Amino acid sequence: MLDNPARLYYSQAMTMSDLGQALMSVAILQYAVGPLIADLNRSHAANPAWPSHARFHVVSQTLAGSMIGLAALFFLWSGRVDLPVGICIATILSLAVLGSFFIALFSAPIYGGSGNAGSGIALIKMGRIDGNVANFGLSMALLLIGRLLAA
Repeated sequence: MLDNPARLYYSQAMTMSDLGQALMSVAILQYAVGPLIADLNRSHAANPAWPSHARFHVVSQTLAGSMIGLAALFFLWSGRVDLPVGICIATILSLAVLGSFFIALFSAPIYGGSGNAGSGIALIKMGRIDGNVANFGLSMALLLIGRLLAA
């Protein structure tokens, strides 16, 4: 018999750190799963108008982001490393993926690139904000807020 039944309830309640990890997980899933849906189709990877080498790179980049996301989730939730270390590793891995998107986006004028393919899912906008920028921006915000809460 429990001496204090409320104690059991509170021990199972979500902590701020749990909420932080959950927000980080949503961010990771956004960058790990979203591009698989958005890019591995006729608008990108199977687009006959794209050079074959460009299609190879989009598939490689998309799969790399997904694999890095899986690794980040492993470090965040597996318990195989101390939680603060796992949170730190998951953050670093995620910043590598999200940071590379924003570096590529902002440097696109230098190499003649575009942050939008102009077809398919890429045509989705969130108000005046490009769908890619909105998705990766939201992912970055959730990651950073989650990291602050999980600290």
